[in-house]
Parts: sequence; structure tokens; C-alpha cells
Amino acid sequence: MSGTRYFEDDGSGIRCDDVTYACGCRSISHQFHDGSCRTRVTRHDGRVLLNELSAEHAE
Repeated sequence: MSGTRYFEDDGSGIRCDDVTYACGCRSISHQFHDGSCRTRVTRHDGRVLLNELSAEHAE
């Protein structure tokens, strides 16, 4: 499937992966220094299919 992708990794634990498909659907994933991750998937009509923040670290 065609579309655009933006990926960035700062080498210190922050990673951003943003994919926009030709149909308009979008998937965004951000991983943070503490290991937590935010994921959001939006359908081409704007309906949010997934909006999740997971904490992988324990304090």
C-alpha cells in the first residue's frame, strides 16, 4: 500500500513512527525514554480505532 512514512530515533530511547496511507488511514507510534509507548490508529474517515498509552517501566 502506498503512502508516506516519517521515522525518527534519537538514539537515546525516543522513537517516532508516523505512517499515513494513501487511503487516509494513519498509524502513529511514539516510544519514550522511560519505555512507555503511545499508539494511535485512525481510520480514513477520522474514526479512532486505537488510542493507547502503555507504561512498560515500573517504579
